[in-house]
Amino acid sequence: MFLNEKIQGQVREMLAPIQNPVELVVFTTSGIELPGQEVGLQDETLGLLKEVVALNPNLSLEQRSLHSDPEAQALGLSHAPTILLREKGSNRSNIRFLGLPAGYEFSTLIEALLMLGTGQSKLGEQSQADLQKVTAPVRMQAFVTPTCPYCPQAVLATFKMAFHNPNVIAEGVEANEFPTLSRRYNISGVPDTIVSGNTQQRILGGQPDRVFVEAAIKASAGVVA
Repeated sequence: MFLNEKIQGQVREMLAPIQNPVELVVFTTSGIELPGQEVGLQDETLGLLKEVVALNPNLSLEQRSLHSDPEAQALGLSHAPTILLREKGSNRSNIRFLGLPAGYEFSTLIEALLMLGTGQSKLGEQSQADLQKVTAPVRMQAFVTPTCPYCPQAVLATFKMAFHNPNVIAEGVEANEFPTLSRRYNISGVPDTIVSGNTQQRILGGQPDRVFVEAAIKASAGVVA
């Protein structure tokens, strides 16, 4: 058990506002790493998520194969576990968390479920409007660790971008679980958010939402930082 009885009660109360059905799709492997793939804490992730979805009837969990699932193949997913968070019945796949959302990142998971389950992102109206300038695909990867108190702010900022614009792919990445991916982007501290589009931007630290909006616009437009 990941959540004791007291924490279960607290989380159940936190999730109570959720009205829209939300599904968590977790892509896992058989434990065998294929070329280009990294495998993290799959069993722990599934165990935690099962406990969370049991606390609200509007939440559901589905486990699929990273190797053989058509959606995983179409999305080019290569890290297990990868969690897709979305409204049930939606074909959106642009809000993701790679790894175990534990420690401080547990709050990221709860806030993401609330955002999807209530339709409220808490992103300012001007930022929502400006975000529509992102017309070319942008990927925002927020590298985090469970012990970093500033990391949830970065991941949630990217999730808000993806929530309001389908051209944005937002990924929270547990940096310790996926060292190869972290080394690819020279991650030396967290939170560190890589924004890739027609150009690449980098956001260090837990910055205000506005910084993420502007970085996404620049990356989409091909503006060099």
